[in-house]
Amino acid sequence: MKGQRDNVLRWYLLILMGGLFLQGVGSLIFRLMPALPAGMPLLVRGAFGIDFWHALLHIAWGLVGLAVLSTSRTSRPLVYLALIFGVFYTALGVWGVLVHHPLNLELNLPENAFHLVAGPLALAIGWRSLYQTAGMSAPG
Repeated sequence: MKGQRDNVLRWYLLILMGGLFLQGVGSLIFRLMPALPAGMPLLVRGAFGIDFWHALLHIAWGLVGLAVLSTSRTSRPLVYLALIFGVFYTALGVWGVLVHHPLNLELNLPENAFHLVAGPLALAIGWRSLYQTAGMSAPG
């Protein structure tokens, strides 16, 4: 059972951090080559349509997350990564809903929705893994 929990945590973080990195790089390319988005389908333009600083934030989280994933031999660093990421992204999502473009980041409905799904899900998986790693059952 423990292996399955570790796998859920590891796979969630791998998909999330890898996706953040790729999305950030794609967005950065779109910002650095302004003619490129015009020839792309709407779905691609939407996925890579975040602003420069937001793209750098995604790249940074992706790189840090992938580094932690590639160097961790136990689940404890992954649990901490999930919890820290979850708190940060949940707070960013709430802030984005309450304040128009906080920190001059273009956080609109799609970005806030992503933050408010990815952040709490990371918190839930991290919280569950924290308790299970410690040999306790999670509350609730």
